[in-house]
This record gives sequence, C-alpha cells and structure tokens, in this order.
Amino acid sequence: LSLIDELTAKAIKDGEAEAKAYKAYFEWCDDTAKNGEHAIQTATAQKAKLEAKIGELTSDIDVAGSKIEELAAAIAQGEAELKNATLIRQKEEADFSASEAEMVDAVDTLGRAIGILEKEMAKNPAAFAQVDASSMSGALRALSAVLDGAAFAANDQKKLMALVQDQQGDEDDDLQVGAPAAATYKSHSTGILDVLEDMKEK
Repeated sequence: LSLIDELTAKAIKDGEAEAKAYKAYFEWCDDTAKNGEHAIQTATAQKAKLEAKIGELTSDIDVAGSKIEELAAAIAQGEAELKNATLIRQKEEADFSASEAEMVDAVDTLGRAIGILEKEMAKNPAAFAQVDASSMSGALRALSAVLDGAAFAANDQKKLMALVQDQQGDEDDDLQVGAPAAATYKSHSTGILDVLEDMKEK
C-alpha cells in the first residue's frame, strides 16, 4: 500500500506539473497569437498609409512633370522671342548705322558743294543772278555747270544730284496731298544755294 500511495502521489504531482506547463504554454501561444494579430493590423495600417503616400507623391510627380513641360515651353518661347527681338534689333541697328553714314556723307557732300558755290558766287555774282532756280531742271543744270567748273568729284556730283532729285520727289509727294506748287518749291528755293542750304538743314 505504501508503494501504491507513493506512486499515486507521484503521478498526481507529475500531472499537476504537466497541467501547469500546458497552461503556461497555452497562455504563451495565446499571447503570441494576440501579438501577431496586432502586428498584422499595425503592418496593414502602415501599408495603407504608405500606399496613400505613394499615390500622393505619384500625383505630385505628374503635376511637377506637367509644370516642367509648361516651363520648358515658356522658356523655349521666350528664347525664340529674344532671338527674334535680337535679330530685329541688330537689323534696326544696321539700318540706322547705314542711314546715319549715308546722312553724314550727304551732309558732307552738301557742305562741300555749298562751299564751292559760295566761292564761285563771290567770284562772279552776276553769273548767278541770271540762273533760273525757280524750277528743278534749271537748278540742276546750273548746279552741274558750276560744280564741273570747280572740279567737284564726279562721284560726289552724282550723289549731290541724286539728293536734289530726291528732295524734289518729296516735294512732289507733298503736292499730291494738296500743297500749292509755288509755295512748296519757291518758299524754300529762291536760289541754288538756298536749295542746298535747305536740304542740309533737313
């Protein structure tokens, strides 16, 4: 009996130990399951947040890409306009320089012609008194004769005659819009010298 009691007590004790161990293991499994479920929920929520952030950043990238394209187009247009404006400016500057050089040359030619005429008039004023400067043809003939006699360069004579004829062309245009013929020409051209002086001032 004593042996049976001992064995029974040992069996009961071992069973209690095993039950305690099983309970501890069950509680560990339960805690592990709960922790795993929590971790899954946390990871799922974090995944949703990251996906939303990725979507937001993707949208921002698309908007930024469109903005970059707009800015690139605006820059290209601005560069094209600047290039065109530069070309126009360069052309205007070249035209102005050419016009200025032509004007300086014309003023110089007129000045030298006036100087020659003044000298010739001082030498022989009676001859100039007979010149008919009331018409352009008469003025041109008289002017050509004087300059030929004064050894005025042929090239400069051509320039001067062209200037006088251009002046007459401008006055003819004035006549077409109603200016009186006599007033338009005679008011500025009482003599050859007056014609040239008037052109030089203009």
